[in-house]
Amino acid sequence: MHQHTNALLLIGHGSPEAAGNAEFLHFARDLAAHLGVATQPCFLELAEPSIDEGFARCVATGAQQIAALPLFLGPGRHQKRDVPDLLAEAHARHPGVALRYGAPLGSQLHLVEALADRAAEALAQTASPVARAETALLVVGRGSKDPQSNAELPRLARLLYEGRDYGLVEYGFQSVVAPDVGQAIARCVKLGARRVVVLPYLLFSGFVCDDIAAQARAAQARFPDLEVLVGERLFPHPALLAAVALRYQEIIAGTVAMTCDLCHYRRRADDGP
Repeated sequence: MHQHTNALLLIGHGSPEAAGNAEFLHFARDLAAHLGVATQPCFLELAEPSIDEGFARCVATGAQQIAALPLFLGPGRHQKRDVPDLLAEAHARHPGVALRYGAPLGSQLHLVEALADRAAEALAQTASPVARAETALLVVGRGSKDPQSNAELPRLARLLYEGRDYGLVEYGFQSVVAPDVGQAIARCVKLGARRVVVLPYLLFSGFVCDDIAAQARAAQARFPDLEVLVGERLFPHPALLAAVALRYQEIIAGTVAMTCDLCHYRRRADDGP
């Protein structure tokens, strides 16, 4: 893909809250400067421009090859089915343009680094004498109906635990599947934690981020002897730029690898339609 004909179509989910969408657009500008590539942000739903409009804007600026990058943390339905369907429709309207599709961010070490920094920042705000061995980190994701997407959280939690001196690193979900934040905090308490640092595994601000904090406050009320801290979301940590840049470079190099072995959309060829 030659730089002067290449455009990056950065696809966000979209939020009903303007602040979250503004952060995504800010990130798109930062990414364009970081990569030195013309970057067109767009949204799957709830905000404009749509994927179709974003694709058309890339074409209108002269792009002959479009790298479509879904800015999703895990490999759920949106990344596997919804976005590809919309991209196929847009591509059909501009058949002369080459299109390549990227992978979700996944449990990269860049994001582990970001979470470790978010934990350190939260701990720097407390004067509590609780030891690191009695401190639990709790990584909290959105939650999905896709088992493969949910399985990224325990993997990420283990990567965060390795090589660090926290007593525990656990995981939970804001919604959809168990354990929720309160259940996960209760588990940390049973395992001996006297302090829990809740780390939202989210890209941008919005309702999900706010609800994770609200669930953490409710758990604090149930465990008055426990110290509960809540860290910041991933944006605007610089490691997020590095993680997305890695996925973009895979598109350019033609080395994108989809993790389809555990995908619940996968079926045998003889299973029928």
